[in-house]
Amino acid sequence: MPYNDRYPVSQGAVIGASSLHRLASQLGRAYHVDSVEDDGLLEGHFGVETLANGLKLRHAAIRNRHDMINRAEVAPGLKLILVLSGSAEIRFDGLRLPFSGAAPLALAINLEEAAAFERRAQADTSERSLTLTLPNEWLANWPANDKSVARLGHLNPVRWQPSPALTALAQVLLSDAGNGDGWCERLQREGLALTLAGEGLAALGAPIPNRSERRHAHRLWEFIDSGGGDALTLGEIASRLGLSVSTLQRLSQERHGTSLQRHLRQRRLVAAERALRREGISVTTAAEIAGYSDPANFATAFRRAFGLTPRQAKGGSD
Repeated sequence: MPYNDRYPVSQGAVIGASSLHRLASQLGRAYHVDSVEDDGLLEGHFGVETLANGLKLRHAAIRNRHDMINRAEVAPGLKLILVLSGSAEIRFDGLRLPFSGAAPLALAINLEEAAAFERRAQADTSERSLTLTLPNEWLANWPANDKSVARLGHLNPVRWQPSPALTALAQVLLSDAGNGDGWCERLQREGLALTLAGEGLAALGAPIPNRSERRHAHRLWEFIDSGGGDALTLGEIASRLGLSVSTLQRLSQERHGTSLQRHLRQRRLVAAERALRREGISVTTAAEIAGYSDPANFATAFRRAFGLTPRQAKGGSD
């Protein structure tokens, strides 16, 4: 049961660019970081390790100390991503993965060929996540391979609800208790990886959307990610895209596990939070960005989403 190239980071430890380069070399090539800082980029636990049979497990319980963009070219394979909390903007070949901010959530995406990876993170944001990479060689020898991965196609994300057992195992791994180098901790990580692989592969056994469905979904999320739907009603979005409202709702439920209205509301709240924190706009203006005419209702929704008031996000006090 080989383990190698793992660089654990203690809670509160600062992780610099050189450590990130060393770790990322296991996941892809041509890795680099764009940031105003060259060192001290992350703080917390971060590790990458190669498990038995070539499975690669990345685990992160981190705070981003600076704005940054991480880029690399990653090899083909199936990636199973589990997000417990926090968020980061992840793209493969320009396709933004559908992380809505609601956690925990799990997502599978297959890379049939090498792809450009990009991770965008903002200063003072956090992330608690796992990514398990199943290389093509492992998938080819998977005894129960029913071609569901091949049917998934290239860059077609599938979301599923992780089980309580899986999230509990992940919580242990992303704590001090699961971050050691003893055999007990290593076996726990191996078990977690196999549990994640089992749930992800089982999720792919569900019906795979046909080409028409994928085309509709691509058009919808390209439009939503561009911000084109932020100020429109569902009926107006449906009319623009030539889809029915029921189709919009179904695609949103499949991708984000929530209604399109709620997803758009979350997008607007995130935009308002970013403008408060980075641009210092007024709370009234932030409420307008989020689509609220009543600042009190905006403050309530904001606190529910981010755990602090709009004035606190701006850097002031209540």
